[in-house]
Amino acid sequence: MPASSKIELPPLPAKSPGKPTGKRYKRQFGVIVLAEDEPAQKALFEDLKAQGHKCRVVNT
Repeated sequence: MPASSKIELPPLPAKSPGKPTGKRYKRQFGVIVLAEDEPAQKALFEDLKAQGHKCRVVNT
């Protein structure tokens, strides 16, 4: 078990919806690739999609 799962969290505020129930979340794994510029980002995205990967474009 990761150490972060052993950290005590503060109580939720009174009006919060509470902890999600069921299987709302699933484990995911990802890789961030830094592109030189927007055309390179587009080319990487298209290449990875063509290989069957599930991709998202992010600009920061």
